[in-house]
Amino acid sequence: MIKLTPVCVAMGMLATLAMPPGVAAELPEIRVAEAFDTPSSMPGHRSRNTTTDSITIHVAESLVALRNDLSVAPMLADSWKVSDDGKTYQFKLRGGVTFHNGAPMTSAEVVWSLNRMLDPKGESYCRNQYDGSKGAKVASVKATAPDAVTITLAQPNALFLQQLGNVQCPMAVLHPSSVDAQGKWVKPVGTGPYSFGEWRKGQYIQLRVYPGYAPRAEAPSGMAGAKKPMAHIRMVVIPDTSAQKAAFMSGQVDLIVADGENPPPKGPGWNVVVEQDMDANALLMQSKDPLLSKPEFRRAVALSLDMPALVKTLTNGNTVYNPSLVPVGTLNYTPAHAAGYAKNLEQAAKLLAASGYKGETIKIQTTKRYPDMYRLAVVAQNMLGKTGIKTEVEVLEWATQVTNFREGRFQMMAFTYSSRMDPAIMYGDVLGDKAVTPMSQWTNPEASRVLAGLKAEGDPAKRKAAFEDLHKRMIADVPMLHIYNSPVLIGVSKKLKGFEPWPYRRPRFFNVSKQ
Repeated sequence: MIKLTPVCVAMGMLATLAMPPGVAAELPEIRVAEAFDTPSSMPGHRSRNTTTDSITIHVAESLVALRNDLSVAPMLADSWKVSDDGKTYQFKLRGGVTFHNGAPMTSAEVVWSLNRMLDPKGESYCRNQYDGSKGAKVASVKATAPDAVTITLAQPNALFLQQLGNVQCPMAVLHPSSVDAQGKWVKPVGTGPYSFGEWRKGQYIQLRVYPGYAPRAEAPSGMAGAKKPMAHIRMVVIPDTSAQKAAFMSGQVDLIVADGENPPPKGPGWNVVVEQDMDANALLMQSKDPLLSKPEFRRAVALSLDMPALVKTLTNGNTVYNPSLVPVGTLNYTPAHAAGYAKNLEQAAKLLAASGYKGETIKIQTTKRYPDMYRLAVVAQNMLGKTGIKTEVEVLEWATQVTNFREGRFQMMAFTYSSRMDPAIMYGDVLGDKAVTPMSQWTNPEASRVLAGLKAEGDPAKRKAAFEDLHKRMIADVPMLHIYNSPVLIGVSKKLKGFEPWPYRRPRFFNVSKQ
């Protein structure tokens, strides 16, 4: 018998809560399982987590938003102009937008929101994305009219607009009533389709349909376009994945991000949909190692692997081999990124001989904390053995593996990079001088120059060409093997109509109804 005491308690409370009066109170409620409670209702708080981000994308909005392919679209700004030097952004705000307290949205609130984020006293984890320490450096923000804002950067940054609308650390436009007279955080008073409702810590967070929300006219895509709130949302905290699954199958919650190792079976009351995420699953090879420093040996490893079969085995056929750091289906992906490595055991054997390989055992570090990493190491070990490459799978605690990754202490490693909003960020994490940044996987000065040129390059065609160049160089150097982007399984009740997956692993509930 499965015990669901925390869930049942939470659900019992849900049934006894009285709805406030009004039209919105008559709407149904979508219940979604969350593994963690949010540490704060403040967007971008220094202790934010994925649940905080899920709240933010429903209650707050930025000047721009990201479409499904991660291109930039209007949101609170109807239009914008960028100066020739790439440093000044002039935004024209959309009219008719109100905050959850009924106040109209003007340039004053935009200025207040960005300045509060930049204030060291504001407790914003995301300040580093706007103060130059990690992302663009905002030199000034000014309200030039009630419906116009000018933001000036210290240096041009081609990713500034994308960061404004990013799911992680967006520039959320909030009303000053989000804080009290002493500047202490109260709750988010945003412009999104939902307002922040009741929060019972450790149990649930309630988001309520905002009746005054006026959706944009464009077709929905990602976080952009029309976002119509059609049901209230309750995020129920259920830490255990087995308990989440049981609550979902019994109808206590309407949606779960399923455990890939133990997803819900087929059932009459739900569907399991596949969401193509952007996490990068790779086999790393330490080029400072005496044997792995030889390009012939690294290429022999690549040609020993049947990549399509490897991906099919690891993901149950839910995604495809992607040799590129540019995710399939995103703005900068082109057919050139499909060029990768094809299994060729005969050529691999010749390369092994040329490398001077004499049967030494190579250790592949991995962890059981994340089953995908462990399975990648085991399946790769089996395939490499068919070419005569001897390997040992070394299972480590996750903290130890992360330390080894950061310090470059491994021969080979099965590793997953979390998703990045732009390939330039991912390439930036991979490219570098290992003497300076040991966690860098690829040292190539010319590739680094190509990447540096992308920092201020805003022309989409030139960015695509640069990413194609980087991919071609990476395939030639074989510094690491990117294998696939993670598929995510989402259990969705058939009571929900209109739910669509997207690449950011944050379920969106606007435009979703519940029967």
